[in-house]
Amino acid sequence: MEENQIGGLIPRDASTAYRISLFMILIISTMLRFRGLGVESFWLDELTTLDAVDGGDWRDTMEGWLSMVGMGTWILYWWAQIVGTESDYALRSVSAIAGVILIYIVSEFTRKHTDEKAGIIAAGMMSVSYLSILYSQEFRPYMFTTLFIWISFYLIRKPERLTKPQIATSITLLTLAYLIHYLAGLAIVLGLICDFIIRIKTTISNHGTQEPIGLSDKIRDYLNSNHGQRLMICFSLASVAIFMLEKMFLDSSSTNHSMWINDTPRRPVVSLFDYFVAFDDRGTITDIAESLWYFVLLSPLILYLHRKMKTERELENEIEWFVWFVGGGSMLMVVIYSVLVRPLWVSRYFVFSMPAWYILFGSSISKTIDLMDSAFNSQRSRLDSTATWSWAIALAFTAIFASNSLHWLVNDFEYYEQGGRCDFRGMSEWLDENTPENQDDVFIVSQPYSRFWDLYLDRMGSDVEIDTHGSWGDLGIGQLMPIIDDESDSVIHIRGHKKDMWNYDELTFVLNGSYELEQSYYFTEGQIDVYKRVRWLGN
Repeated sequence: MEENQIGGLIPRDASTAYRISLFMILIISTMLRFRGLGVESFWLDELTTLDAVDGGDWRDTMEGWLSMVGMGTWILYWWAQIVGTESDYALRSVSAIAGVILIYIVSEFTRKHTDEKAGIIAAGMMSVSYLSILYSQEFRPYMFTTLFIWISFYLIRKPERLTKPQIATSITLLTLAYLIHYLAGLAIVLGLICDFIIRIKTTISNHGTQEPIGLSDKIRDYLNSNHGQRLMICFSLASVAIFMLEKMFLDSSSTNHSMWINDTPRRPVVSLFDYFVAFDDRGTITDIAESLWYFVLLSPLILYLHRKMKTERELENEIEWFVWFVGGGSMLMVVIYSVLVRPLWVSRYFVFSMPAWYILFGSSISKTIDLMDSAFNSQRSRLDSTATWSWAIALAFTAIFASNSLHWLVNDFEYYEQGGRCDFRGMSEWLDENTPENQDDVFIVSQPYSRFWDLYLDRMGSDVEIDTHGSWGDLGIGQLMPIIDDESDSVIHIRGHKKDMWNYDELTFVLNGSYELEQSYYFTEGQIDVYKRVRWLGN
């Protein structure tokens, strides 16, 4: 019962099997998210965030951002004030911590609205999710924003009346999440709309059992009820949304908004599930992601059969409605926008609605186990061997799925051995070790901006100077004039972040005939080319 819980979160009312299983899952989740947390270099997006929080005050962190991301950077600024900016491990740990707590919230959310088996299955599957682990290991706002959303959803979907601190917590966390990213805002709006519809349906269903009263009394009673509390949260978020509409429209009309986004995948849901399972294609009939998609398509049938044979819940209280609306609704809206306006399908944009899919997996698999229980064990008592059998099946499935996914993630996909997305740190270390102290005869030019390397060079206390006149894109003649004017002995050209996307024809033109490529050094999505001035006879 809810009153037996501490703070409404710690599951004192749960069975021993559930608590032990959840504890083990959280231990594994912690190990997966903290393993190698500081090994790989920050990539471009993380360095952009670090650049925003490193130096200046909190106001500087919120300026110049599209899509309201400044609020997320503002939160990360305060985290950096606590742990400092010298350690990648410490900075990223905020996401790792949030990722572990999110597993707990997903388990409890699913347990409350389905059963304990469903909670363990959902938590176990999400604990080994590639997408969940990946964004739990980045210095970016995605994971703690998702945590904010689902703590709030957990409180809002509670059947009990909320306390004032719980209402304040929900409003605060949802407001922060809404202001961090527009796709987080989409998940929030869909969740609140679905909750409102469910509660209106419940009110209408209960209307026939109540004595007739006037309309004004009905409205007053509704506003004073548990449903009215949630409506108050909706109005609070609506006021934020109204004030931010102009900003959202302005951002969405900017070419910077999505010019880098690829076309929408042909099968967008299956493509998202590929990120869940790290592109595991070992299935004999179909790959894992496609199997999960077929299972999602079967979830309405599973719900229907379960209601016929097992459940005693009201139809509107089934959790499937909520997670279909949030998970499926987010996907549908993004796909429609991508078709009608411009591409918007990016895997990380679905991190905010990701828990909905795992709650659906957990709930549907648990219901399937219940249906198997009814089919094969109808003559046995539900209080003894049947319950034990159901738990054994749930734990076996969770263990097999998690161990199979972990084997693929660690050994075949080699997640922890991939070297990150771009080795800015390794390139910075090379520059620090190989650039002479007297840099008068060395010109270093970068693509993209020099600041992505300067952040690491500053940490090292290095005196290496990279030309600061660069821009996002191709090198221009104006930026390269010092090579001609100063006749530098060496030119070092560094490229990072999808190195093949940068055009440097102008650099080749300037160097042609006077410099020759001495050596190239290769890094993860990075390259350093060293050019030496040609010394002709007689010069």
